[in-house]
Amino acid sequence: MEIKDSINIFEDKIKALKSENEFIIPESLYNEKENLKFESLFALSNSYLGIRGSHEEGTKISLPYFYINGVFDKSETFMRELATLPNPLGIRFYIEKELIGIEDCEILEYLREFDIKNGILWKSLILRDSKGRETKIEGCRFASRKNIHRIGIIYNLTPINYDGIIEVESETDGSIINFADAPRFKVKHTVTLKNEKLSDFAGNYIEVSTRDRNLHIGVGSYIDAFKDGESVLGNRNFNSFGEKSLEFADVKVKAGEKINFVKYIAVYTENDVHKEEIKKYVTKEITDFTEKGFYKEIVDHCLEYSKLWDMADIKIDCDKELNKAIRFNIFHLMSTGSSTNDSINIGAKLLTGEEYGGHTFWDTELFMLPFFSYVFPDIAKNLVRYRFNLLDAAKENAQKNGYKGAQYPWESADDGTEQCPAYTIEPDGSCYRCYVADYEHHVSAAVAYGIYNYTRITGDLEFFYNKGIYILIETARFWASRCEYIEKEDRYEIRKVTGPDEWHEPVDNNVYTNYLARWNLLYVKRKLDELKKDNYSLYSHVLEKTEFSDKEAAKLQAIADKIYLPKMAGRNILEQFEGYFDLKDCIIEKYDENDWPIRPDILKELTVDKTSLIKQADVVMLMYLLENEFSAEEIKDNYHYYEKRTLHGSSLSPAIYSIVGLRTGDKGKAYRYLRRAAFIDLLNLQKNTREGIHAANAGGVWQVIVFGFAGVKTDDKGELIIAPNMPEGWKNLNFKIWHNGKRLSINTYDDNSYKIEEI
Repeated sequence: MEIKDSINIFEDKIKALKSENEFIIPESLYNEKENLKFESLFALSNSYLGIRGSHEEGTKISLPYFYINGVFDKSETFMRELATLPNPLGIRFYIEKELIGIEDCEILEYLREFDIKNGILWKSLILRDSKGRETKIEGCRFASRKNIHRIGIIYNLTPINYDGIIEVESETDGSIINFADAPRFKVKHTVTLKNEKLSDFAGNYIEVSTRDRNLHIGVGSYIDAFKDGESVLGNRNFNSFGEKSLEFADVKVKAGEKINFVKYIAVYTENDVHKEEIKKYVTKEITDFTEKGFYKEIVDHCLEYSKLWDMADIKIDCDKELNKAIRFNIFHLMSTGSSTNDSINIGAKLLTGEEYGGHTFWDTELFMLPFFSYVFPDIAKNLVRYRFNLLDAAKENAQKNGYKGAQYPWESADDGTEQCPAYTIEPDGSCYRCYVADYEHHVSAAVAYGIYNYTRITGDLEFFYNKGIYILIETARFWASRCEYIEKEDRYEIRKVTGPDEWHEPVDNNVYTNYLARWNLLYVKRKLDELKKDNYSLYSHVLEKTEFSDKEAAKLQAIADKIYLPKMAGRNILEQFEGYFDLKDCIIEKYDENDWPIRPDILKELTVDKTSLIKQADVVMLMYLLENEFSAEEIKDNYHYYEKRTLHGSSLSPAIYSIVGLRTGDKGKAYRYLRRAAFIDLLNLQKNTREGIHAANAGGVWQVIVFGFAGVKTDDKGELIIAPNMPEGWKNLNFKIWHNGKRLSINTYDDNSYKIEEI
């Protein structure tokens, strides 16, 4: 196999691709304690794979995880989680056995820049070793959007004040484990099958398999060095050390002379090709990559991102730092969703970190799906198809728990089984029972709502009547079996349940859950009545396939009519759950420097479940989703009541309070909530960015802008409504959406007027 880059790689040609500052997230000072945060912030994804923003030479504090969307494994853990795969990023430079690295040398200059317009991580260093030798290293890496099996890295190395031989080591590390810095949770999800040369000529190749289901994954790489476009890498040596694959070579250098080091990476799995052909495909991918050339590949990659941004960008005429933060959230969201694969979804941390195991929650339907439905409907379709593909698993889950219909798992991976652990292990080793999966059932209503919302926004009736209607029927059946008739009160209740506020569990009659269950029951009946009138043949087919009957329809109506909805006597305030008003009442009065609520002193005396303080939007979330069921006065009263009692212990909360606050006229606070949401990860406001980007929050930020300040809605008839409510200081807001098959550019203005153009 002959491998060479056909393009003369010049530093200026690559650097010319860097975006303007409004799309750049900088790291201008190296602090090892900040490594894990920046690894999340600077993670690269291309819908197929994701790799964290770790340093190529390695650092003491690092979780250098490499994921492929949909590759899960359980092994000794308590859930199927994204399996971290062999990390192919390793590049190390040595001079006389001394590593030229940020933790091994004096840092004279340091800058990493995350280019969210082009999906490129830039790096620029000047390092001085123990003998005073100074080396400049500049370059970048990307996960190709044009060819999703490829990752490319280039570093331009210049010895500033010395001549000599640079030794370069290219590594693929197959020893990486999940939860590498958490002793109680460490696990190795793969078995190394092959550790060998990519070809007789050069390169590294590691093939592993997941331990539970023996799914094969192959990771290959090849490194070369160029001076003025000509390969100058000396003799290569390949070594395998257990699960590490190393290729070594050297280059003669002179002071002031620039050498371009390029690493080409490719990955395939058994989900892509037959397992016996994985290496062949990896090898061909790298060969094609090198023949095409690094520069052409990265240019094509940038063009693909340009297409994405052409649809997804949000432009605010001022407020530049906020606009950058909004774009940051959009970048990570749109980099993960797949337009080609309906067997995968979007994890709560995208592909940027291991928290929650890459699992799908209600986050997808209520926080992310609206963005994709309006901006990338082809991705949205795969997200709802994912739920349909796992409908049978949801029905099995309901049956296992003693219910009818379909009960979607609180946490879903690749096969639709419940992945939420039954026990939680604390840092001190103690265990306690985790009841989330047992009681937090509102995810099934969220899935149903997602079908409704997707159809309303996209007008995709083909999906609705061929797939979506079956989800709606089976989730309605679940709720009908979940509701308990209380003869004494002549009403239906949902007892022992947990709503969005997870600090109070379990409770009876969480009003959010009861309302959404009722909505699910009534919406199915209404859509079936419409179908019976408009297309009796299809109606009969649906009823025959689901064994649904008029008697069952009447039962759904009867339950919906009598489901209990707790409320404060004589007032508009909904009671979050039965007995909530009997708790010790307390409100939030102080906020920190980031405008985040400070926990009241009462929590030093009482546990939070004994108080009226709540984790996140619960009743207010209900007011957001089912706005038409409440008067403006009811929404306002409930917003003000619960806003004072919400500590926003979940990233899902601030965006919802922003939108609902805006609808109640609390524009100033709505803007403050937007800023909290937009900067949650960039400022590490919840102190857990190290674990990955908050995906639902990213979708929520988009919703605040489009549904909140721009006032966009699609009504149940599919008509577009725009009612801007712009914040003070914004003169113009521009974004794009799809509506009725048309691509629209929308501008809203400071006088709350707007303009729509079809493009």
